Amino acid sequence: MQRRQFLNTTSGGADTLSALLPRAGIAVLLSVVCMLEVGFHEPPLSGPWLTAIRSALLLGLWAAHGSAWILEKNRLGWVRAHTIELGLLIGASVFLFAHWAWSMGLIALLVIYILSQAYLALAQLVIRFSLLFVGSFALLILIGALLLMLPRATPAEEPIDFLDALFTSTSAVCVTGLIVRDTATEFTGFGQTIILILIQLGGLGIIIFGALLATMLSGSMSVRHASNLGEAVSAVESGPGNVERLVRFIVSATLITEAVGAALLYAGWRASRGDGDPTLLFDSVFMSISAFCNAGFSIYSDNLESFRYHWTSHAVIAPLIVGGGLGFPVLYNLWKALEANVRRRMGRCTTRDMHRHRLVRLNLHTRLVLFTSAAVYLLGVLGIFGGQLAPGSGSAGAAGAPGPTASAAASEESVGHRLLDASFMSITARTAGFNTMRMDELTTGSRFVLMMLMWVGGSPGGTAGGVKTTVVAVLLLTILATLRNRDETEIFGRSLPDALVRRSGALVMLGFVVVAATTMCLTITEGGPFAHHVFEAVSATSTVGLSLGLTADLTPLGRIVIVAAMFLGRVGPLALIGAVVFARAEKARYRYPSEPVMLG
Repeated sequence: MQRRQFLNTTSGGADTLSALLPRAGIAVLLSVVCMLEVGFHEPPLSGPWLTAIRSALLLGLWAAHGSAWILEKNRLGWVRAHTIELGLLIGASVFLFAHWAWSMGLIALLVIYILSQAYLALAQLVIRFSLLFVGSFALLILIGALLLMLPRATPAEEPIDFLDALFTSTSAVCVTGLIVRDTATEFTGFGQTIILILIQLGGLGIIIFGALLATMLSGSMSVRHASNLGEAVSAVESGPGNVERLVRFIVSATLITEAVGAALLYAGWRASRGDGDPTLLFDSVFMSISAFCNAGFSIYSDNLESFRYHWTSHAVIAPLIVGGGLGFPVLYNLWKALEANVRRRMGRCTTRDMHRHRLVRLNLHTRLVLFTSAAVYLLGVLGIFGGQLAPGSGSAGAAGAPGPTASAAASEESVGHRLLDASFMSITARTAGFNTMRMDELTTGSRFVLMMLMWVGGSPGGTAGGVKTTVVAVLLLTILATLRNRDETEIFGRSLPDALVRRSGALVMLGFVVVAATTMCLTITEGGPFAHHVFEAVSATSTVGLSLGLTADLTPLGRIVIVAAMFLGRVGPLALIGAVVFARAEKARYRYPSEPVMLG
């Protein structure tokens, strides 16, 4: 009884799931009607019919709200709790016959709002968060694939089949960047917009995005949902209040950073492309979001090769990749420490506040991430730079056609240009997937360095994939402690729990197993050199997107393999953490006798 009462209470004016289901059903029908209008070159139903259906569905929403308002005792409080939804409904109804574009936009916002409310209410019923996380990503991928199959998403002469749509949707949601169809030429502006939305939702995480809408539009999160969200973002501060502030920071920081990045790209590219280019603004927004979300999708057929030494690639896109890869908990900790420092120096806090703000510092997680990320970046730069100086030749993809030798390419470039190439590739290999230089220009040594960087990936709680920098750092520190004959793993004057070391080992082994299984499957389904299979497997499981050309020529079975690899690479580690680290099973009340075994 207590559980049922808890699940049927409202939080911050939110409705129960039973109250939301009728409106959610109408919202789904409204979204279908909208797709019939905008998703076809020639709508299957005439304009008057679609308008009549939209009017009937909006009347259904009015009826649902009216009945709920009549049954409500505190009617004024009910209106206040539903102000935004009622405002969107009024606007969509007013503009229904006056302005088609405004009405469609308001209906889209209304549908998103209602479905996010229903999603959050459903999340309250789920006991295991990991199942909700995996299911949410799978559902988003399926919806994205169906949207990409709409005729208007691709050129009329190049329709897309379900497998290619599923591959593209998975790559976008899992922010990988591997493609079987050229994003620039084989998708229309409508299709590119769908891909962009999938990238944004996948980068932030569907759980965080749903919680954002519920928090900003409905008041505050419940204690249970805040606890679940803390698992998703690896919150560095405990407590529902801190988690809620972290969610607000995640979304505001993401939108602000992407907006600034788009503005800088627009300003930098306008000089070379001219003010009259109608797609310049969209291209800037697309590339900014793709870079910060570490997606690797490019709006240009040659990725970023045309901007190889342009300042925007190294001064805008590269920092966006780094920012998204550091992880939101690190960015949040850096922001709070900076804010406390500024407040204290400017004297804008009382003695009591000053004492409280002095406690804000860079925690162990932040320091470990910054140190490890810097070390991996520098090692990557040195490895790629040195690898390109070594004699050897690349190959132009799966076909194995010989490419230019590294020494010949190096002789035509200055040291500064080669350092820029090495710097950008070291950054982008950490799960971003952009490339400013052709992949067939890379020597075997450079490709090996890229695979190691892709396998390490970014940091927890961000948009990057891979086994994560902290996991690799913990295992290396454990090896160092073992060589020094120390009983505990130590860093920066702190010791790490043994359970953390065991979980790091489990994640590393999981990463190896997934890469090995993907490589084995590709050797069965695809031809070509074995090195290309390994490279593609690491790229897919680490959600990077760099390719030696194998992906474009994948067989149907090979595409299914890569789809599974991308999905496991995106949700596998998080699902493992949710199922193992945060398991609520009781601790065993006994211990077995210990007995050593030989290790070599």
